[in-house]
Amino acid sequence: MNVVSPERSPALPIELRRQYYDAGHWRGQTLWASFTAVAAANAGTVAFVDGDRSLTFEQLRGDAERFGRACLAVGLRPGDAVAVHGRHCLESAVAIAGCAFAGLVPALLPHMFAVEQIRAILANCGARLLVSLGENAETARALQAGAGTGLVRTVVPDAGVATGTNVTPWSRFVECGDRDASEACSRAADDLALLIFSSGTTGEPKGVMHSANTLRFATEAYARFQAIGPADTNLVVTAFGFVGSSVLGTYLTYLCGCRTVLQRSWNAAEALALIARHRITHLLLMPTHAIDILESPQLDATDCSSLTRGVVAGIDATHRLDARRRFCRRPYPMYGMSESPAHVTGSTDDDIDDLLTTEGRPLPGTDLEIRDDEDRLLPVGVPGHILVRGPNRFLGYYRNETMNSASLTADGYFRTGDVGVLDSRGMLTFVSRSKDIIRRGGVTITPADIEAALRSHPRLGDVAVVALPDPRLGERACACVITRDGRDFALEELTQFLEARAFPRYQWPEAVERFDTFPRTPSLKVQKPELRRQVLERRGSQ
Repeated sequence: MNVVSPERSPALPIELRRQYYDAGHWRGQTLWASFTAVAAANAGTVAFVDGDRSLTFEQLRGDAERFGRACLAVGLRPGDAVAVHGRHCLESAVAIAGCAFAGLVPALLPHMFAVEQIRAILANCGARLLVSLGENAETARALQAGAGTGLVRTVVPDAGVATGTNVTPWSRFVECGDRDASEACSRAADDLALLIFSSGTTGEPKGVMHSANTLRFATEAYARFQAIGPADTNLVVTAFGFVGSSVLGTYLTYLCGCRTVLQRSWNAAEALALIARHRITHLLLMPTHAIDILESPQLDATDCSSLTRGVVAGIDATHRLDARRRFCRRPYPMYGMSESPAHVTGSTDDDIDDLLTTEGRPLPGTDLEIRDDEDRLLPVGVPGHILVRGPNRFLGYYRNETMNSASLTADGYFRTGDVGVLDSRGMLTFVSRSKDIIRRGGVTITPADIEAALRSHPRLGDVAVVALPDPRLGERACACVITRDGRDFALEELTQFLEARAFPRYQWPEAVERFDTFPRTPSLKVQKPELRRQVLERRGSQ
């Protein structure tokens, strides 16, 4: 049974599908066929670097085939989901490519996800195999989450200490592929090929579905826009499992032939050392990474002359100018998301000064519109809701028709939940979010999840979580609380409560403010912009 076939969701209009194929944005080739063509052209060159280890394209192809055959040997069938969890390493790159060989669907899980998040995702996508490549504590969480979920096997690092029923070290697992003679499994280019998860702890997991065609267009169009190819060396620093490290990280190597250096854990000094050592030519940084590099005492002594361009997202004009002057000659902005990767960014053809205060322009072949509350198109210069459409737009949310109906329009657009404005040149400026989310260091936090967890605290009568600006992380969460006894509520008490409930640490609020009442609408909904203003006013006076 193919448990991860795309559920029924608002279909892309037939005329758009035809347009994408006619323009060459989509083609009938599988991901594996695309990768093997790149591997054949670059067989003896290095594809991935992980510390002191590396794999050539020829080795990567061979190891991916072994992994894919091992998956088939233990009973998986094309269309089954393989949960790949943990951190960047050669094995994770092999596993994702191996899924393409066997026609399997990698479901990517970042290392920081908690037990309940992992368990919910495994159940949601019906994963048959779990590959956990994190640190020992992270693998232990994954093993706990996988217990009783129907996994046929869990694969762990060779150097790990995890044991248990159907738990197999990586090397022993891939040996199964040596005994299987299966050929590459054919999968249609429009079939589900990747699941990227942003999972809450109180609601359904949000699985973003991509096909070979949506992934391939996003990766290849981005590479063309920024002239990335086999002569380049790419550095991946963003955490494993997110769109920036997959579609714009490892998939650049699979589909464009560049060499990719993998950084397992973020550290600015180590990143600078990797830039100098490997002569990095391209990278993608979130605001936290960029600011950490700019503030690093090692920066000015590091040779960054090889770094000709890269995405340095979400920073202001002052930081962008500083980045241009000190470590990256063309620091491009970017606006995108798991649902529509790399949709707006800069190109080598753009005047770099035009990119100081905008997010750039849409990839060729994609569309972006600004609409009002009644879904009417707005003119140039007027801010409104951002809607995006293109060959890189996702297939929909896995098994979530409510979200699909709310997010996908009949004419193929995705409602991003953001507010922005287009200028006469087609450049997008991001204004604000209309969705209630917090972006902390490039990771999305949903306030509703934190609020639901904290409302069960016996001392709290109500709670509302708002975003506070942070110069390094972009935003951080502040829990605004109304206590039943009218006394203050300490941050330590809050974190102890969340820790006891195994609530994901990366979502913990970093500040608490007590209120007697919250500002509310006539329908009693908390007015979060006003609440945030009051918090900032208080903190400004402290």
